Amino acid sequence: MRREPFAGSFGKNRVMKNINLNASSGIEKIECFLFDMDGTLYLGNDRLDGALELINLLKSQGKRTLYITNNSSKVASEYVKKLSGMGISAEIDDFFTSADAIVYMLNKIKPGAKLYVVGTPGFENFLVEKGFSLVKGYTQDPALVPDFVVLGFDTTLTYDKLRIMCDYLVDGVRYVATHPDMVCPAEGHRSVPDAGSFMLLIEGATGRKPEIIAGKPNPTMINILCEKLGYEKDKVAVVGDRLNTDIMSGVNAGCKTVCVLTGETSLKLLSESDVSPDYVFDSVKDIYEALKG
Repeated sequence: MRREPFAGSFGKNRVMKNINLNASSGIEKIECFLFDMDGTLYLGNDRLDGALELINLLKSQGKRTLYITNNSSKVASEYVKKLSGMGISAEIDDFFTSADAIVYMLNKIKPGAKLYVVGTPGFENFLVEKGFSLVKGYTQDPALVPDFVVLGFDTTLTYDKLRIMCDYLVDGVRYVATHPDMVCPAEGHRSVPDAGSFMLLIEGATGRKPEIIAGKPNPTMINILCEKLGYEKDKVAVVGDRLNTDIMSGVNAGCKTVCVLTGETSLKLLSESDVSPDYVFDSVKDIYEALKG
């Protein structure tokens, strides 16, 4: 049985009545496109057909293209390099990730907090650069015990990391996570376990759920970008392949939403879901075809 991501309660779902595949009326009025990446612009290391053409078209039309992703295993500089390798030119400031969102939320609670992190070395380094200190290993020393356990998408996950994390959670340390995705899309129509899957394991072992999940469907990333760049919400569209994260983040932020069927969402899933995107396209290539005139 398929499990849905930890979507949280950030807003009401819009009920879908009909699926009007590739309907595009009004999409040309969008001024800023916030793209998910995995499953939307690429799968693993393979750029999806039409991605480069669409990004170049939007830039030529004077529209802003930004990238928001729940994947916390990479930092912005790594994404710049990855997209560059696919022929897509981008700058560091074009990216906002669940790692950025968790930093924003932690800073609202306790700037400079001590953290025990289950995440990649890149994610750990990013948190240190943002002023947090990392706790390595398990300790009961009151001066060294972490203020938070932080769970991200960890492609370097080990049993020892999980055991230490569980020990801290049983001790009552506060628990936050970057994002709720169950899987991360990969090449060959496959997927790999993501942070949401880790959450289920941790919950089974400790009974604990994160008190904060910073990434999509939480609208934090979108709200910060709209405030920073001065865009009205009705001129912003979130483009992604996941209903309960990408599309719901746009719904919760009050933006337009565009679902593509190249990642997690299928027509069958779409027809059965109570999450209703404003637009549905087979792929980003079809968005390109709709906008090129």
